[in-house]
Amino acid sequence: MGGEEGKASAGTFVESASFGEIIVIATSWDGTSSAIMMADARNFAGKIVIDVTNPLDFSQGMPPKLAIGHTDSAGETVQRSIPEGKVVKAFNIVGNPHFLHPNFPGGPPTMFICGNDEQAKQLVTNSILTRLGWENTIDIGGIEESRLLESLALLWITFYFKTGTGSHAFKLLRK
Repeated sequence: MGGEEGKASAGTFVESASFGEIIVIATSWDGTSSAIMMADARNFAGKIVIDVTNPLDFSQGMPPKLAIGHTDSAGETVQRSIPEGKVVKAFNIVGNPHFLHPNFPGGPPTMFICGNDEQAKQLVTNSILTRLGWENTIDIGGIEESRLLESLALLWITFYFKTGTGSHAFKLLRK
């Protein structure tokens, strides 16, 4: 982050997963399983995997619906697909233009995360989210809480389709 220009490289899914120390899965839901298979699940072992996916079903038009929900989630599916990976659900509740420096007039939004590995969640919070400008990160629990985050993402998406803009985010207010 900063001072690292010119140090990027490209590779196949398997080369990228093998090389990366922290891996981001940011695929459309329909392509997630294939991307993990092409990367080879063994290449995720022991690594932090940031899951940005949302299980969206576009088969009946816009706005999309959740393909899975109440009893399962994309986060849980990804974790089952790479059982030795340390999956952290993050970034799925805001539009990608706001991943970096999420400055909003009402103050910084809240990034909700979840996952089963406490150290992985702490590293994602302290080394990635905070450095990208996310001042408010809330860990809501294990990977099964992806069900809540993916439903929250659907609320974000529905508002996007209603307004035609992705310039909104959520903020947890406390008293």
